[in-house]
Parts: sequence; C-alpha cells; structure tokens
Amino acid sequence: MCFGLISRNSYRAVDKHINKKMSNASMQLCTKLIHGDTVEFWDNELDKPALVLIHGFGATTRFQWFKQVEMLSEKYRVILPNLLHFGNSFPSKEKYKVADQVNLVKNLVDELKLDTFILGGISYGGLVSIEFAKNYPEKVEKLMIFDAPIKFMFASDIEDVCKNFKVASVEDLFVPENAKGLKRLWYLSSSKRSFAPPFLFKEFYKRMYIGNKSDKRKLMKTLLSEIDKYAKHEYNLKMPMLLIWGSNDMVIPAERGKMLYDYLGENAEFHVIFKGGHMVNLNKTKEFNEILGGWLF
Repeated sequence: MCFGLISRNSYRAVDKHINKKMSNASMQLCTKLIHGDTVEFWDNELDKPALVLIHGFGATTRFQWFKQVEMLSEKYRVILPNLLHFGNSFPSKEKYKVADQVNLVKNLVDELKLDTFILGGISYGGLVSIEFAKNYPEKVEKLMIFDAPIKFMFASDIEDVCKNFKVASVEDLFVPENAKGLKRLWYLSSSKRSFAPPFLFKEFYKRMYIGNKSDKRKLMKTLLSEIDKYAKHEYNLKMPMLLIWGSNDMVIPAERGKMLYDYLGENAEFHVIFKGGHMVNLNKTKEFNEILGGWLF
C-alpha cells in the first residue's frame, strides 16, 4: 500500500507540473465528435498562425509536448491532438491504420476551419504528419519530422531493438505488460537509465495502458505490417522541412535520418542533437527548442 501511495503521489506531482505548463501556454482540453469519432485535443485558440503537433506511440500528446508549448504559444496557435486509441480519442469502429490517423488530423483541421498550418510529428507521429503532407500539401506551410524514418525503417532495425532489449516482439516493448516494462520503454525513448524502482512507474502504467492495451497492440501490429508500403511511397514535397534526430536514438538510428534528409532534398534541413534519445524533445529540451525556435521564429 505504501508503494502504491508513493507511485500515485509521483504521478500527481508530474501531472501538476505538466498542467502548469499547459496553463501557462493557455492550452485548453477539448473534445469533439467528428464523423463519428471522438477526438480529444489541446488548443490555445489564440489568434495566431496555427501549428499542429502529432505525438509518438508511447505518450499522450500533453506528455509529449509539454516542454515545447510555452515557447511555441508565444507566436502560434498550438493544437495538440491525441491520435486514435490515445488519451480519450476513440473511433466509432475498428481503425488501426496510419491512414486512419491521417484522416483524424484532416477531420480535426477541417472542423477547426484551418486553411493552412505548420505540421510536425515525432516517431509514429512523424509518419502520420508526412503522410498528411503528401495527401494534402496545399494545407501544410512547413513540415517538421523528429526521429521518424518514414521510408527507411528496416526489418533489421526492428530485430536489433528486440534483441538488445530481450523482448519477443516490438509490441512487447512499445506496449508493455507492466510497470517494469514501462521503465524499460522510458530508457529506450530517452537513452537515460532511470534508477527509480519499477513501482514508481505503476501509476503511469495504469493511466496510460491498462484501459486499451489491446488496441495499442493492434496499432503497432498494423504499423509493422505496413512498413513495406511506406518504403515505396514517394514524398515529392515542396514546403520547407525540418528534421531533428537524437544521436543516441536506440529505436531509429540517426543514419536513417540522414537517409531521409538526402531523399527529401534541398527543401529540408537536418540536425542531430548530441546524446539525444528517441524522444529528443524531452531528453534534450534546451537544444531541441533552440533549433525548433530558430527555424520557426
């Protein structure tokens, strides 16, 4: 019982800190029913140019972007949707494809009457973002991709991750079975070992995974089944693009970022942050925000 109380108090402290960051950026939690799907998103509703950020696979959107919202809200209307099966975004029927997430973003920006906006995403969210830009290039003024290989995710990369972390499948890694697995996922995402005991992650695990763990596993299985399809997609994008990678990314090596940069061509700008992990915006926030702010502002 004591361990459970410590875990709950740890979660409350982090939750309070993140809520303060969101409040400082004037972010409000919103929910809309759009074409039958329940879409949850944060929006500061400022009369400024719009910027939409898409979270990665392991985190809901406020946990993903709370270290960027205050800076970005100085000049932008910031919109942070939760993708389907994350937070309180739920589909009206079974939807597990990347295309379903792209449709969620399209339906949301149409609902908000955004003619054009800046779009960015990290990891899984980076794939959703570039697929949106491919389908609706007239809507995307600028595109930002963080630690997302897009065309250059190889089976060998997946095998290496599973081998290094001693798991049978990627689903076991990215959709952990317990708090110990969540601690392992934190290390994978941040490239920083946590010396906290696994019980401290118990409340975080309860909040993030227990409710719809099977849906998240279906999302991951569907993503892996579509890798070859995205390897064949062509992205002839003309808008300015920013790529940021962590040099210590243990999921998607920085070499994959360089391959994507070379492929995208002269409209792209590429940065590698020394000792940055897969969630480079969280574990190297100062360096990440300097690059992002310099490019956007």
